[in-house]
Amino acid sequence: MFNEALKKATPRAENGAVNVFLETPKDSRHKYDLDQSGLFSISIEMPEGQAFPFSFGFIPGTEVADGDCLDVILITTGSAPAGALIQARLIGVLKMENDEEGEMVRNDRLVAVANMSRAYRHIGTLGDLHNGWVWDAEVFFETYNRMIERPFKIVGTGEKDEAYQMLEEAEKTR
Repeated sequence: MFNEALKKATPRAENGAVNVFLETPKDSRHKYDLDQSGLFSISIEMPEGQAFPFSFGFIPGTEVADGDCLDVILITTGSAPAGALIQARLIGVLKMENDEEGEMVRNDRLVAVANMSRAYRHIGTLGDLHNGWVWDAEVFFETYNRMIERPFKIVGTGEKDEAYQMLEEAEKTR
């Protein structure tokens, strides 16, 4: 039932907000993955003292070159449960590459702010985040990929317009 509901979820809400399906909550030491049956599995346990500094999920009803949905870093003040569908607005993109079967491929992460967040309501672009936020996120992903022994490379960043363009392309692919 849950899996069927997720298949029917759209990339955008009626009000134009982006729908983000949460897989891994902020502050979790575990990386959750939604499997084909609609169940969550724990794919990775972070080392002692490390946790996800932001919530992580995807935009349902989208598809990118690797066949997955668009990945999203969701900024909120606290954690929300895995499985939550949260309305958000895109503020930018972290451009990355990682190894997939011996080949380096793009695996970008859109960055979004939860619409419900009062603390981040003033954030409209990556540049509005605190000094060093992008660096912190890049260091997290470098550490995460080193931990799982996967080659990884930071390619750059993009602002809100580029993130929405990536969303539109991923909506067309589906």
